[in-house]
Amino acid sequence: MLDIFFMNALSSLPDSGASAKDASAQALRRALLEAVVDEAPIALALFDAAGRLLLDNREYRKFFAEQEPARLLDMAAPDWKKAATGAFSGFRAHEVCLEPPMRWFSCSLLPIAGDGGARGPCLLFAASDISILRQGQEKARQAALHALLLEEERAEVLRESLSAALYRLEVPLNVMRSAVSLPRNPDAAMPGTLATALAEGQSHLEELRQLIPLSSREAFTPVNLNEVLRDVLDVCTARMLRDGITVTWRPTAILPAILGRPLQLHALFKALVDNAIDALAQRGWKMRELRLSTRLSQEYVQVFIDDTGPGVPAELRLKVFEPFFTTRAHQGRQHLGTGLSRALQLACEHGGTLALAAAPGGGCRAFVELPVGKKEGIDE
Repeated sequence: MLDIFFMNALSSLPDSGASAKDASAQALRRALLEAVVDEAPIALALFDAAGRLLLDNREYRKFFAEQEPARLLDMAAPDWKKAATGAFSGFRAHEVCLEPPMRWFSCSLLPIAGDGGARGPCLLFAASDISILRQGQEKARQAALHALLLEEERAEVLRESLSAALYRLEVPLNVMRSAVSLPRNPDAAMPGTLATALAEGQSHLEELRQLIPLSSREAFTPVNLNEVLRDVLDVCTARMLRDGITVTWRPTAILPAILGRPLQLHALFKALVDNAIDALAQRGWKMRELRLSTRLSQEYVQVFIDDTGPGVPAELRLKVFEPFFTTRAHQGRQHLGTGLSRALQLACEHGGTLALAAAPGGGCRAFVELPVGKKEGIDE
């Protein structure tokens, strides 16, 4: 129906060869059509094959008045110029995002025939604002991501805690195993007693192993680290606002995807951001700034997470990656010392590296380097 309507609108555009009376009738007809189109609840516009605006309505002017028509059409359909040759078939319900401010639109672009005169094919553009819908979807996605990351953190703490307990239990059991195997024991009953205790201890160890949650094994997919870091910042926003932390986010605009497991990469960078927030949130600390940046270096994506906290002494920059080692045990928040060790493991599983250094201007820098689109060195 819309294409027929705009065909009528197109035919009503004044023709330089028309008489004054015909031109007046056409102008009146156009005014009536524009009045009707202006009441439409969606943005409507008619473009010629060169991308020039012929007709629009109030909703279009409300949202797209500052957009260059050709740029808007490029965003909606990069191949729209093929309409002049008849090769463009159009599309429906394609999402376009404009910023700033960020707004989402569901757009359709349909070719319609010209008026048979000098005007060739035209393009009918229709767009409805779906920003509220997308914002709701984004909030739901962030809430689900937050829940997944919290669950992954709890499971990882449980895995590492039980693994450490198992290791500590195995030490006396190994001593007992050695004692059982010793020849010429002066106490004949001792080997049997030790063997019984050893068997029971081994049984308890196996029961503990059954309690360790299985590690999630996502499939490797292309992942944009800029999007991962943006998600992590969104998840941590409430805590950063509460602690008065200022964030500077400087991503490289064009960043190639890496091959990785999305949830594990989110967990990796959340652990590093959480560690930086812990450093900045210390009581009495005034300089509270967090800086994140990304860049491409040959075949690697590099991520820098800098904070203006007290930093990590050079002699501890390797020690902090050991499980259960923490420099913040005295703080009110529980610190088990598993965050950085887990982050290092995840970086290595993706064929990358993680290191700590002094941040420019003071504080701590966490530096992550991950390979672009390769599976070499990646733990399957």
